[in-house]
Amino acid sequence: MKNMRQQHKLLLALAAAGALGAAHGQSSVTVFGSIDLNFTYSKAGSASTRAMDQGGYLLPSRLGFRGVEDLGGGLAAGFWLESAVLPDTGMAQGGFGRRSTMSLMARDLGELRLGRDYTPTFWNVSSFSPFGTVGVGGSSNIVEGWPLGLGRARTQARASNSAGYFLPRGLGGFYGQFMLAAAEGTQGAGYRGGRLGYESGSLNVAAAYGQTAVGAQDYRTVTIGGSYDFGVVKAYLNYLRHRLGRERQTNVLIGASVPVGAGQIRISLAGSNRSGPDLGTDGTARQFAIGYAHNLSRRTTLYSAYSRISNRGNAAYVVADSSPAAVAGRSSSGLQLGVNHTF
Repeated sequence: MKNMRQQHKLLLALAAAGALGAAHGQSSVTVFGSIDLNFTYSKAGSASTRAMDQGGYLLPSRLGFRGVEDLGGGLAAGFWLESAVLPDTGMAQGGFGRRSTMSLMARDLGELRLGRDYTPTFWNVSSFSPFGTVGVGGSSNIVEGWPLGLGRARTQARASNSAGYFLPRGLGGFYGQFMLAAAEGTQGAGYRGGRLGYESGSLNVAAAYGQTAVGAQDYRTVTIGGSYDFGVVKAYLNYLRHRLGRERQTNVLIGASVPVGAGQIRISLAGSNRSGPDLGTDGTARQFAIGYAHNLSRRTTLYSAYSRISNRGNAAYVVADSSPAAVAGRSSSGLQLGVNHTF
């Protein structure tokens, strides 16, 4: 209760500071986020559950504050504080653990960003999938250890205590992100990596690499992905390989998004192959997902999705956090109906 009261006081203070800053014209401060709720029916082996869940469409529910101050001469300073929220229970989760950064930005030089942020290797897994990394169709459902990584490296999706650099815009379609993160006690695991990409018109391609020390070994991730919008269909492709010592996993995803009226049909097929020196680590999995998202407005979307994971060997993946306990070698499936509103 004490932590919750402290979080509420902090949110009120930030809102008041944003209103004050806007009133004096010194900086622009925005309150933003999304609320996502869905009904999920899922199975794992012979067991099934029915649950209200959140975060089934592209991004989980979240509440954030961001601001930018123009320093003149093409320079700016900014901050971003983003917290996970659970609207099905009314609880906040983990302070501002989704992102908490401070930035210095120069129009011609790029951005220096400090704090807790998404790693470069996260973006390919999220960007080059029609379902992103959330919901029963999420690309992360059959990525081992998500969002921490093999050996609980803690840097598969985000890194604390990081310093990041982003290339400036206007480089003929090229973009990039580079990150170094210190290993500071339990709050950071250390990370170094980067991502380079090219986006022009309908084409977007990128490759990324990341490395984290886990004990005497290195956790390494390589991703290569892309998308192309043909107009009648947008195609996705992503390759992920991560390993820790002799334990490794390779994932490949192909997908498509087809515009239909005010919505889009989404479909993906993903495969996973995991191996290692220890018993219980070998196994393969296949995930098929299909869904439809209907845009009621620019901010409100109704969505549905169905997916099925076929586990083989010692693979034990499920389609949702609310699914029954995973059973090695047994399939998992789920149906999701929900609504998402962004602000």
